[in-house]
Amino acid sequence: MSTATTRRGTVGNLPAELTSFVGRRQEVTGVRRMLSTSRLVTLTGSGGVGKTRLAQRAGADLRRSFSHGVWFIGLAELHDPDLVAVTVGETLGLREDTVRLDPAGLADFLAGQQVLLILDNCEHLVGACAALAETLLRSCPELRILATSRQALRLDGEATLAVHPLSVPDPAVACSPTELQRYESTSLLVERATAVLPDFQVTEANCATIVRLCQALEGMPLAIELAVARLRVLSLDQILGRLTDRYQLLTTGPRNAPQRQQTLRALIDWSWDLCSEEERILWSRVSVFSGGFELDAAEAVCADDRVPSETILDLIASLVEKSVLIRAGNGTARYQILEVTREYGSARLSAAGEYEAMAHRHCRWFAGLAAHADRIWVGPQQTAVMQRLRHEGANLRVALEYATTSGPPETALRFAADLQNHWFVRGYFSEGRHWLDRALAMPAPRHWTRVKALRVAAWIAGIQGDADRAGALLADAVALAEALPPSPERAYLPLIEGIFRMWPGDYAEALPLLEQALVAFRALKIRNGELWTLIVLGLCRGLAGQPSDGYPDLTAAKDLGAASGEVWWQSFGLWALSVLRWRDDDYAGATAAARDSLTIGKAVEGEQFTVGLAVESLAWIAARELRDERSAMLLGVSRRMWQEMHTSLAPFRVLQKWHDEVVVEVRSRLGAAAFSAATRRGADLSDADVVAMALERQPRARVPEPQADAAADLGLTRREREVAALIAQGLSNKDIATRLVVAQRTAEGHVENILSKLGFTSRTQVASWLAGQGRPPQT
Repeated sequence: MSTATTRRGTVGNLPAELTSFVGRRQEVTGVRRMLSTSRLVTLTGSGGVGKTRLAQRAGADLRRSFSHGVWFIGLAELHDPDLVAVTVGETLGLREDTVRLDPAGLADFLAGQQVLLILDNCEHLVGACAALAETLLRSCPELRILATSRQALRLDGEATLAVHPLSVPDPAVACSPTELQRYESTSLLVERATAVLPDFQVTEANCATIVRLCQALEGMPLAIELAVARLRVLSLDQILGRLTDRYQLLTTGPRNAPQRQQTLRALIDWSWDLCSEEERILWSRVSVFSGGFELDAAEAVCADDRVPSETILDLIASLVEKSVLIRAGNGTARYQILEVTREYGSARLSAAGEYEAMAHRHCRWFAGLAAHADRIWVGPQQTAVMQRLRHEGANLRVALEYATTSGPPETALRFAADLQNHWFVRGYFSEGRHWLDRALAMPAPRHWTRVKALRVAAWIAGIQGDADRAGALLADAVALAEALPPSPERAYLPLIEGIFRMWPGDYAEALPLLEQALVAFRALKIRNGELWTLIVLGLCRGLAGQPSDGYPDLTAAKDLGAASGEVWWQSFGLWALSVLRWRDDDYAGATAAARDSLTIGKAVEGEQFTVGLAVESLAWIAARELRDERSAMLLGVSRRMWQEMHTSLAPFRVLQKWHDEVVVEVRSRLGAAAFSAATRRGADLSDADVVAMALERQPRARVPEPQADAAADLGLTRREREVAALIAQGLSNKDIATRLVVAQRTAEGHVENILSKLGFTSRTQVASWLAGQGRPPQT
């Protein structure tokens, strides 16, 4: 079985470079040495001490030692122990139709592979993590595991490394500015201070304060970061004074609590004390969110008579200023909260007796978001709502957990089923089945919400090739539907049954069912069902008879989708058209339809299902045109996409048959070695290069840097000319800062200076001027 690969072809999922990593050389060396003798190493230590960054750095340094990859699996936002193995499998890029996403299935897949798994933040899932680690290590002799946790996994053969705070200057020894870089804590403080205040410099005047501040914070990385964030409003001396006073008050704290934890708690206590009563209430209430939140969610979940909804925006802005919340996102603003800060707020929320109420409101709001997304799926807001659901993945998990444990069964069933497009378009099939199974296991209400949940669960099981399970779920849905009053949901049942008949090639049985569904959807004016059925019906007719028999239905689907303002069904229908035209030997028409499908599919960011289908179709066309190198590369792209989506063409028997025939045909003409090399090159392509290749466009030419004399005459410095060139390439301020290794605020300052010097008001004007290599246009 082939190993999974990342989008750019590198094995593993660690970033190419790890930034903002200070010191820890001895610890990194220690981790590498321990992994050479022990197959399970656990980094232990208190929250905020830097376990995660250390694990990532050690993993990056060990890439060459593991031929099948170093994989980082973050578990901080996972709360269900049953999903630990699923999360590992999805991170590896596995699909459930070939690999069971449970400990035994992962062990079978990883047997014989040289892999390092980094399981990060295991403490709240220690039992499940230990069980998984034990199974994998017993069955996979070449596998190593590096875990981070506040407590050891307690398995035989486990080696532990206690991660301590960063090195701090000795209080008894004077330290000069040049000597600060010898210590990890002061180096981190200076780095973070420069990010907050780009003009920050170490001087003889502030050197002693830096040292004392790191000593007061005891070298805790998170504490240093939280404290330095105050430089926006306080000086170093003011920060030190407040911390010193507060810590003196903690000398009578609990004797059994580590001093470092008292210190960090004191720092967060201080932030809490700086907040107004309304800010504290909001801080505690937003702790119910996971993975961030947007303004509308906070207003709906957190507002009441004590904190009116119209005050939420100002309170959020104040919490951002106080570094309790972090603003993220280049489009609609999202707000993040550090885990240790969130836990503090959660403790306050529980102490106030509000946790249950907030969890209920959180669940209700996200269930409402799912219902809204399902309701407007066919419409101009389709792209935006799918992006929103993608951002809210962690919140959806938390809300579904509450719904399936504390909510009424009807809410849980509706919630999990309303996310049907989220599960399907994103390829989150295993997770969708997990939540649907849990909801269906609750006391069964005889209601249409259960029919819908059964129908969606049957569809996902079918997509993953579990035909027996899919058939049983659909039969339960039909039986229950017959005992209930009429509902629009009934129209979906013959559609799903028709699809299940079409996949193995039973077209004569499938067509009447699909035609029955189409009549019902049109009578009920259900556009989603009508679009879905038209596309499947057109494909079925084109496969059952002449390819041209399916063209009218597919054309009708495209016209209906365009009139509705949606994009996804149009993309899906164009792919189906490309398959039929390919079968009809109309390679020009097939190419045009596949390319149009690819172009429309790009509108839904991160969508791979129709993109993967379109790329597959273009690979078949290239094979018929004897463009074997192109075909093999496209097959490599599609194979990687199916792995990332955890599915395949296998359930649709004729598509899998044609795929296999194309592979044999192209490999026989190229030769096995050349075919394998070409598929690897395809799998290594970035998403942008995939689209350019599939559309046969030339890569976008790099915008040249403006001529030195023209730019210099206008007063642009060398660095500003460099920034201008990056603006023209479409980079954001954050991306420019990353590329140049400077603070984002520094990059923003360069951009503002460029616009001012050139007399421009937009970044587009900068790009146009660069393209002309001349003076600024008259404005």
